[in-house]
Amino acid sequence: MTGFSAYFNGNTVYINGEKKSVLGEILEKILDKRYRELDKLYSECKRYEAILHYPEDMREANESEKLFQGAISFYAKIEQMIANTPPYSALDIQRDTLRTILNMHSWAFDEDELIDDDESDDDNIEEHYHFYVRIGSGDMEDSELLRDIYILNDQLKAFATEMRVFIEDILRVKLTFEPFIEKIHSESRYLDNNETAQVLADFKDRPQYSLYPYERLEPSGTMKLSYEVLKKRKASELCQHYTFTTLGGYLYIELFKGLELHYLPKKCGYCEKYFLLTAGLFSDYCTREIEGMDGRTCRDMGHRKKYADKIKNNPCWNVYSKAYKQHYARYMKKKMTQSEFAEWADYALELRTKAENEEIEFEVYRERIRK
Repeated sequence: MTGFSAYFNGNTVYINGEKKSVLGEILEKILDKRYRELDKLYSECKRYEAILHYPEDMREANESEKLFQGAISFYAKIEQMIANTPPYSALDIQRDTLRTILNMHSWAFDEDELIDDDESDDDNIEEHYHFYVRIGSGDMEDSELLRDIYILNDQLKAFATEMRVFIEDILRVKLTFEPFIEKIHSESRYLDNNETAQVLADFKDRPQYSLYPYERLEPSGTMKLSYEVLKKRKASELCQHYTFTTLGGYLYIELFKGLELHYLPKKCGYCEKYFLLTAGLFSDYCTREIEGMDGRTCRDMGHRKKYADKIKNNPCWNVYSKAYKQHYARYMKKKMTQSEFAEWADYALELRTKAENEEIEFEVYRERIRK
């Protein structure tokens, strides 16, 4: 259900060879998406993973209907989450999977609870809505029936594990990928390879690292890489073709390819929503228009706010701002020529840099920049 393939060609990705997206786009959307009570969902996934099996004794058999109906209801929520999460939101994925698995083994449940599927083209197909069990597997002696029950239990286990891993993958994005990306962007510029390697090494040395599976910066599931030609309408493309069994495998590859090519999501410093940085100009702010601001964007307002914060919190910038306004006023009153003002501006920037680097004392800097 959660497996898919992706073709990578530079900064372009084709999900299942068809749906086209930009590298980093899926990770950006998941980072920006709000998921409710992930920790509770994860705990419930772990619980069902431990108890979801065909009853072994009469005590479990008597509770089978409650168990299976509770599991069907719970996993319907997880499947809805999957359907609303990219890339699955753009794909035609299977739903109601647990009920389908149980109905594949209709022999295992009370035949009195069968209902006919009138809309089916096959008159022999019957579907269970309830899942009552009369006898536990521990009381069965038929080897063929026991073999089929083992197959059913394996399928239930695989399904429960797949659902749990999906929740782990979302938790990993929120609790591990997100702080790692924030570290990568903390310098407000693109890092080079050595700097990125150091951030990664420091991140993996965290004291709490690897306490839980979703706290490890690693892929989930399995993946396979091959190089294939993807035929498109205008031309064929040579691509890296990955097949993934989980969403987490894909997101891991997208994260590190994004690090390499500078295609990474970043949280906007103004609206705090994620946007995709592309290989080019680094910015701390997105280009979304702000409601009620006459077309102004987060980037417009963010740079103003950043400058204002520097002036407010940095004494060197505060002195520079006051001196700049004074000299600009002189220029506007024609007490300085344009060339004189430009010469002073270059001089002031040089002084400010020296003051910030503590190459000159602050009082000396303040006295000189006013002249």
